Amino acid sequence: MKIKFIIPIIFSGVLSLQLKAQDFHLTQYDAFHLYLNPALTGSFPDEDADYKISAVYRSQWRSLVKTPFTTYGISYDQPYKRFGLGAYILNNRSGAAKFNTLNFQLSGSYFITDPKRSPHLMNVGLQMGLFYKTFNPNNLLFESQYDYSSGSLNQDISSGENFDRTSIVKFDANIGVFYKYKEDSKKYAPFLGFSVFHLSRPSESFTADKNKVPMRFVVHAGCDFKVNDKLKLTPTVLYMNQAKASDLNIGVIGYYRIKDSKSDVLFGLNYRNKDAVMIQVGFKQNEQHTFRISYDINTSYLNNYTGSRGAIEFSLVLCGKKDKPLFYKKF
Repeated sequence: MKIKFIIPIIFSGVLSLQLKAQDFHLTQYDAFHLYLNPALTGSFPDEDADYKISAVYRSQWRSLVKTPFTTYGISYDQPYKRFGLGAYILNNRSGAAKFNTLNFQLSGSYFITDPKRSPHLMNVGLQMGLFYKTFNPNNLLFESQYDYSSGSLNQDISSGENFDRTSIVKFDANIGVFYKYKEDSKKYAPFLGFSVFHLSRPSESFTADKNKVPMRFVVHAGCDFKVNDKLKLTPTVLYMNQAKASDLNIGVIGYYRIKDSKSDVLFGLNYRNKDAVMIQVGFKQNEQHTFRISYDINTSYLNNYTGSRGAIEFSLVLCGKKDKPLFYKKF
């Protein structure tokens, strides 16, 4: 049985949908790097750190639905000799129907080149883990619940739908490769990465029908430019393709050094093709800990209903040394 239902929405009454999921995206994709590319596990060419803890929170569609879509996650990774080791948990909750996806991945990478001896940094990575999907059918409205007397959907009318299960657990796997050229004497450091998600093509159907998750292909590239002693700019490009959906994100993020300190003010601007303009601001303390906030300004046709209101996103990245407290400060 394929599930079809009707959701009342504020801008056009009702919308008929068939359940087909695609991966959720992040504006600050570089802040939650394990979700971007497994090859980035334990690779910190720009930080003097033994480990990294990353956290992200995103909220969107608050103006369209009563319950907004939220995404939040946390990750940990570290280098070990010529390897990177880590893991992440990422949870996505979609609207009033409480469609929830919890993704847990163990992440590992291998440093093909020695980052301490060569300016050419090249890594390969692999992730393996589980995703857990659930939904609440009590919050869904179906065609059979249309009340002709009132001209609207009535939750008190029986839908006649029966679900064998409302949760599934599936194995999942991802791979990636990453390259960066970084030499201290150069004012530029280009990088390029490629990753593939959902190699096992697990079925995400709650019924006997097979509905395999399509693989997601990701290409990300950019270059760090040291303009002067105070300013560094990093233009970036991200392209993702999954089934018939594609996502192109171009932008730049800047780091401006605060006078007589090792801390930076962050600022950035991105454009997601035919979707949104994204503004980013933040602060990087002592070349290690970074807090960033971004806001998506909707530029698609949904702008007619949201009034340009988009998503808000927060990220926190903590880098540390194992022989020092996390917030160590030298006096």
